[in-house]
Amino acid sequence: MDYTLNDNLGNFGGGGNFSVKVQTEPPEEKPLIPPWIGPDPRNASCNIGLPSTFSQEGPNGIRYDFLFGCRIYLPAGEEYHLILADQDTGTILLDQRVPGNHSLVDERKFFIRYHIQVRRASDDSLIWEHLYDCRGRKVYVLVPDGALGDNMAWMPYAEEFRKVHQADVTCVIGEWMIRLTEGQYPDLKMKPLEDRVAHVEDGYACYFCAILPKERKSWRPIAHQHLGMQRAIAAILGLPLEEHRIRLKLGGPRVIPEPYVCISAMATNPCKHWNYPDGWNSIIRWLRNLGYRVLCIDREDHLSFENGRRYDIPSEAENFTGALPLAERLAMLEHADFFIGLPSGLSWLAWGSGTSVVLLSGFTMDNCEFSTPYRVTNHLFCHGCWNDTEAFFDTHSPVWCPRHAGTPREIECTRAITPFMVRQTIRRIPVFQAHLKACGKVDAPERSVLAQ
Repeated sequence: MDYTLNDNLGNFGGGGNFSVKVQTEPPEEKPLIPPWIGPDPRNASCNIGLPSTFSQEGPNGIRYDFLFGCRIYLPAGEEYHLILADQDTGTILLDQRVPGNHSLVDERKFFIRYHIQVRRASDDSLIWEHLYDCRGRKVYVLVPDGALGDNMAWMPYAEEFRKVHQADVTCVIGEWMIRLTEGQYPDLKMKPLEDRVAHVEDGYACYFCAILPKERKSWRPIAHQHLGMQRAIAAILGLPLEEHRIRLKLGGPRVIPEPYVCISAMATNPCKHWNYPDGWNSIIRWLRNLGYRVLCIDREDHLSFENGRRYDIPSEAENFTGALPLAERLAMLEHADFFIGLPSGLSWLAWGSGTSVVLLSGFTMDNCEFSTPYRVTNHLFCHGCWNDTEAFFDTHSPVWCPRHAGTPREIECTRAITPFMVRQTIRRIPVFQAHLKACGKVDAPERSVLAQ
């Protein structure tokens, strides 16, 4: 998922609209998924409505705003000496002469407290200066629709921006997220996309939440591979690099009386799947023998990829797949003893529900997703390529394995996660131990991986 620009970038100040597009997978000829069900990847494609003239007015015809980085229009009539600096570091970012009737747009799109000075080129006398200050001003934070995990990870940072920077923040986000967080962020304004257009024309500043491709390096201050899904957005928004759990509308009814566990076995790329042969069914059989129902709550019951790979939900799990409302999924997760999932959206939803999450991941490092004491990665084999600054995750790749694609070691990271490792991790969950005690079940200890 990425923001990209069209090629018509002229006349930033005096006229000529342009757009920013958020791209995702090519659209399929299917009805759109309604917002009460959840995100639809095709809804991630939208235009960002920027004003034909910059939104803020300075003296003598000068216009400026921070809707797409720092944007300044200098009117005709004379030559100018333009200086851009960073208030927090004292660094000069730009120092150059600019002819009249020209616009300048800084390539940096992340949060910077700019200090702008416009001087006359003839004698260097000060015409106007402005110190960035978003306190009480309208700021837009854009969270691309279409991906469950991204929204769960990023939306809390719009609220943090409001609190830390004391701005009048509007979060432009999918309607399904507005429904899912109803009443949880009373001081944060939320605005759904209107006909796939995010209108930010009246804003002082606007910031874009995204895991950006290599050609957009100037859009973030620190490579996302160093920081992970959440802290990368904190850096873009000028916030402390801290984890924040999404606040969801909880309290849904429990509809399954028996003890149960939820799992999610589907993901958008084979590198995210648990590729140990029959690993899922091995865990399901073990849990069922210990008195649990095991429910697979993926939306799809199978996924096929371009290279011929096909993944089906585990045959021994109870099939709770389908286009069910996310509110129902959330209620199931809230009342589950724990959840077993992959580095994908339902794991983020489970984390937001407050249930314990067993996260099986090979291609991401520990800092990529949320903190969980029940993360399972086999560090004895190749792992963590998502966090490699030389390897940008390609969602369109049939099998993303930048180090070993096409070799016998392809996606060995998740093939190396054994059921023994998963069982040992589950045994550390307090509610699992409480369940065994309550139902009188005995879990035979395993002394070695050979005991499988």
